[in-house]
Amino acid sequence: MVVNTHRANCENAKNPGCECSGCGGSLHGWGGWADLAVKPPAAREERRQVLRGKLRRTSAGTLGFNANNRQQSVDLARLDLAGHLWDTDPRPTPDGSRPRDFKVNESPSLDFDNARMNILADEVMTTPWNEIEGGIDALVGNKQTAREIKKGLAWHGWCSMLVALIQVIEKVNEAIGLVADVAKQALSKRFDSGIAKQLKDAVVDLVVDKVWSGLRRLLDAHFPLLGADPVRALRMLAVFACPSVEQHRRVYQHALVPLMGDAKGLVAEEVKAQVAALFTAWWRRKGPATAQ
Repeated sequence: MVVNTHRANCENAKNPGCECSGCGGSLHGWGGWADLAVKPPAAREERRQVLRGKLRRTSAGTLGFNANNRQQSVDLARLDLAGHLWDTDPRPTPDGSRPRDFKVNESPSLDFDNARMNILADEVMTTPWNEIEGGIDALVGNKQTAREIKKGLAWHGWCSMLVALIQVIEKVNEAIGLVADVAKQALSKRFDSGIAKQLKDAVVDLVVDKVWSGLRRLLDAHFPLLGADPVRALRMLAVFACPSVEQHRRVYQHALVPLMGDAKGLVAEEVKAQVAALFTAWWRRKGPATAQ
């Protein structure tokens, strides 16, 4: 097996465009936000002040139309989502923090968003990765090619599959077995055309099969994958894991926008207005929607 080192900067989403071959994107971003969601409120307030301090305004006092402001605005929305996970976590906090020790076979863990999001992430991203990594190495043989494939997965591979799952659940609200083909199509589009089609197809089959094994384990444990609550957890996971929302229109449309519009008030009004203003102009500049 080709051994890759996973960088903490990837898990903490410090590099928005991260293409980490160490985790293939399976740990990107979401772990850092999940850690922040179990820390006391002071930790999130400290991060909020840092993010606000990074916003750049014009001489007229308005937010500048630039990539930096879009990134900070999305992170402020993510921070509000982490705050929601904390606020709705019913576990006692004698020391001012909460553990991340959720178990899929413990029914209380199914009843709140923090547990749902972490269990989904562990079962469909973290746990399958070891087998996926070994499978890619066995399929490819060449170390450099294997690394390039893993980097390709990191560039929107996981959030593409999550959005595919969200879209199908939204449309059919029935058996999870209908999703695999859609996920394979979504993931296949993320790979560079320079990779041989046979190899690309084999890698896509491997990744989706392992992820769907995780979903089947959740179903066997009676973890609900249909309905408003699980879809909300999937949307949060997609937003946390996406390496660059401004380069992934479907994550914006099918995950971030519904979360900002959620009746539970997950994201502050000021942040929603900020994100909407910056991204409406951004998508207008990008032109008609494509298969992003």
